[in-house]
Parts: sequence; C-alpha cells; structure tokens
Amino acid sequence: MTSEIRVRIAPSPTGFLHVGTARTALFNFLYAKGHGGKFILRIEDTDRERSQAVYTQNIFDSLKALGLQWDEGPDIGGPYTPYAQSERTEIYQAWVDKLLASGHAYHCFLTQAELDAEKAKAQAEKRTYIYSGACRDPQKRDALAAQPAEDGSPRKPSVRFRIPDDRGALSFQDAVRGEVSFDTQLLGDFVIMKSDGSPSYNFAVVVDDMLMKISHVIRGEDHISNTPRQIMLYEAFGVTPPEFAHVGMILAPDRTKLSKRHGAVAVSDYIKEGYLPEAFCNFLTLLGWSPPDGEEIGTLDHFAQQFELGRITHSPAIFEKDKLNFINSKLIRSLPLDVLLTLARPYLHAFDLTQYSTEQLHQMLDAVREPITVLSDLPDAVSYFFGRMVIIDAQLVGDVLTGPEPAQVLQAFKNEWLPAADFSSVESLAEGMKAFTQSMKPLKTKTVMWTIRAAVTGRTHGADLSKAMHLLGKDVVSHRVDSALTLTTASPA
Repeated sequence: MTSEIRVRIAPSPTGFLHVGTARTALFNFLYAKGHGGKFILRIEDTDRERSQAVYTQNIFDSLKALGLQWDEGPDIGGPYTPYAQSERTEIYQAWVDKLLASGHAYHCFLTQAELDAEKAKAQAEKRTYIYSGACRDPQKRDALAAQPAEDGSPRKPSVRFRIPDDRGALSFQDAVRGEVSFDTQLLGDFVIMKSDGSPSYNFAVVVDDMLMKISHVIRGEDHISNTPRQIMLYEAFGVTPPEFAHVGMILAPDRTKLSKRHGAVAVSDYIKEGYLPEAFCNFLTLLGWSPPDGEEIGTLDHFAQQFELGRITHSPAIFEKDKLNFINSKLIRSLPLDVLLTLARPYLHAFDLTQYSTEQLHQMLDAVREPITVLSDLPDAVSYFFGRMVIIDAQLVGDVLTGPEPAQVLQAFKNEWLPAADFSSVESLAEGMKAFTQSMKPLKTKTVMWTIRAAVTGRTHGADLSKAMHLLGKDVVSHRVDSALTLTTASPA
C-alpha cells in the first residue's frame, strides 16, 4: 500500500483505555518508531449510544501518560483528516456507493426480526448460521422493499457485501502466525452499512486504513476472524491490503480473560495507583514480546530499536502483577530524588510538607523508598515522620514493648544515651546506636533495635533508624520514647 511504515491504534471511546488496547498501541508505537514510520491515532466512535467524550479524553490522557505520542490524530490533525469515524460519514457513503455501483454490494431489506428468525432456525437445526442471501435476487429484494416492517413502517435497508460465489479459500500471511486460511463461503454476505446509516466495523476500518495508507495492521487475535472480510473489501476496491499481525491475548493468572474481577483493567487506574508510566510501558512491552538482547528493563527508545513483529508470540500473555510490581519498584528506586519528590507530592497532600526543607524531604524519600512498590504506598511509609506522637497498635505493644527487657532498653536509651547523643548527622547517630546496642549486652541486638524502632516509628520496619531519628530530631524522639515507656508493663529491677 505504501513504502512508508504507517501503523495505527483505533480505540472505541466506550470505556476507559484498557490494558489490552494499551499493549496494542505500544506495539504499534514501537514498530513505527523503530522503523522511522508514523504512529496514527484514530477514534472509532460509530457506536453512538456508548461513545462518550469522557472516554475519548481518557484515551488521549492515558496514551500521553505512557509516552505514546501519536504523529497524526483527532486532536492534532494530519494529512488524512478527520481522524474520528463519526466525522467521516460522507466518506463511507461514497465508498459504499462505489461497491453498489460495481455490483460488489446490494441493499438488504430483511428486518432484525426476520434475521433473528433465520438464526433461530439454524440453531434449531444445529448448524452454523450463515446469512441466507435472501436479498441477493433483485426480484426478491424489490418484493421485500415493498412490504412494510412488522410495525407497519417502511423498511430501512442495510447494505451487504456480496461474497463472490467462486471465491473459495482465502489465505493471508500473518507476521505473527504465519499462513492463515478461511473458507469464505462459510462467512455469508456481511453488512457494510447498517440500516441507520452507520458503517459496520469491518467496512469503516478498511476505508480508513486504505485512505490513511496504513502499511501494517498490528492488533489482537480477536480480530483474526474479521481479516478475510476486510481482505475481500480491499480486493473489491482494487487495493493491496496492509500486512497483518495478530497478537496473542492478555490473560489473567487464572488464564481467563482479563477483567475487573482480577483488579484494575484501565490504564488510568494503574497510573492513579502510583505505577510509573515508564514501568507500566516496560511491563506491557514484555507481554508477548521479548527483546533480543535479553535486557528486560529499558526505555521505549531502547525497545523500539529492537522491535520486530517476528518476535511477537501468538500464545496468550499472562498479566503477572508481581512482575509489574518488581519493575515499578526498581524504577522508583532509580529515580532522581527531585523527580521522586515531584511525583510523590500528590500522594502526600495529607501531610504538612512545609515543616521539612526540600533537602530533608529528599532524605526522607531516600530513606523509605527501598521497599516501595507503588507511589500510593508512600503515605503509610512516611506517616511517622509527621507529628510529635506516633501511633503504636496494641499488637506491636504486646509483641515488642511488653516486658522487662523493652522497659530496660527504653530507660537506658532515655536516661543514658539520648542526653549525649549527637543528632547533627546520620553518621554520628549510626555510630552512637551501634555503641548503644553493644552496651546493652547480653540483650540481643534485635531486641534493642526493635524496641527503639517501635517506640520512635510505631513499627518494626521502615527507614534506616538513624536516618529517621535525624529527620525527627532529638526533641520528638525523646517525646516518643517517654510515651512508649508508659506502655511497658514492667520496669527493670
């Protein structure tokens, strides 16, 4: 169709951008960018009842968040405008008229009730339903057109594509699956223009891809059954079809279709939860494709330079949340602290960040980010850095702070260590804490450290204790230790 690589993503704005659609968009983007081509966004909004502007905007926002910027599209235009199907009605009608004039299509006056009756008859006879071709014959067609519909109103015809009687088998070479064949006589003449004047999916997508000079159609395997119909339309128009590549589906870990019962399925939900767009893209890239250099963590540019259709697997890809979490946590740990702080601020709106300097906030994030999986984990991770008091739940009191040994540790910490402790640097605190644990022998180091950590932070894990105390300051640490002492049930002899 064209020597230039031109690919497209054409989502329907009937819901938020789905993970599966995002993966398809990503594969198209990588192929275009790796081959110096163009990535086109087209909105398939002919479903008038379900299409909503809020979903269109979500598609725009989600793709941009992932870094998948299109070269042509509804919002930025391009040489083949418009890029929304709802604005291309006259274009579709003109191409329908060409097929009607050439005899490749005809009007069908069967009502939905009559078509349903055909299907019911096929079901009762336990055979696959194929449209009867009742309107192929001009005389029968004219007779039906003259009859009113069941409600007495005039019949509104649809337009069907006429599959040639001698067409037989149709084969095409799929870039992912190899040769794929269909018996066209099992398809039945199919609708290309509905009775309400809107184009069918198979017709509109062919007209759009043809006029927009799409060279490669990379999409999910659920579209394989549409491909023979589309190829026959290209043949009727006298145009060479694009190359097709059908990608395996994304399945949940239980190997069923990914749905809301497995958790979030919209890209925007993952972004809101605190998955970095770079990490989410990285994860999607590995769902059904593997880099030849074996490096699974990389940028879009890195993957684009290696992306080839032949490396896409036709087997289903499993959405393993653990792998997404691993990639996301790894990238969070690698972020420059100024970038991390910018990303973290929306998640920390409940805290008064002004009590700390920017440098201190950097230190805080650096101290807590090691175990962080998503940015929405941050409020819990930093909560003990705010306020003079810290909440210590009953189970922690019972497990860590109850008994003579915790009381002994806290009394010594308060009376002997804190007064002389040097809070001027993390290093001086670390050295002081090391000396303190040595002085508390024969008590175990774990007992000493867990007791102090529980008193100061309200938990037994988290940021390095010396870093936490340095940020909190001696006054707050002392206040929290005093409070924790009231929770111990025994004092040292």
